[in-house]
Amino acid sequence: MFRRLRELYQEYKAYVRVDLVMYAVMIVLILLYVIFSVLI
Repeated sequence: MFRRLRELYQEYKAYVRVDLVMYAVMIVLILLYVIFSVLI
């Protein structure tokens, strides 16, 4: 089970990293939008 997951992780590691970066950027932008909308 875990070996199969590790193989999948090794196979898709680059794509997973790109997805995480994109989600992080989206969350940061949403937080900035919320902060600015509260301040203004």
